[in-house]
Amino acid sequence: MKPELLTKGDAAITTHEENVRARAYELYEMRGRIDGHAEEDWLQAEGEVAGSNERKAVRTSISRSV
Repeated sequence: MKPELLTKGDAAITTHEENVRARAYELYEMRGRIDGHAEEDWLQAEGEVAGSNERKAVRTSISRSV
């Protein structure tokens, strides 16, 4: 079976998911590695990563218009 090729869109999704996963793990560690909050950590991480991406997009848009 041949491995599937990633497109640019797939790579962006993979990078986004990796960023969310890394941030969720940071939150878990900050809590003292107490189990039972995985969903809460994941949702918070998603929000933070999405907010970070939105801020980057705005900065890029502004710098292009100047």
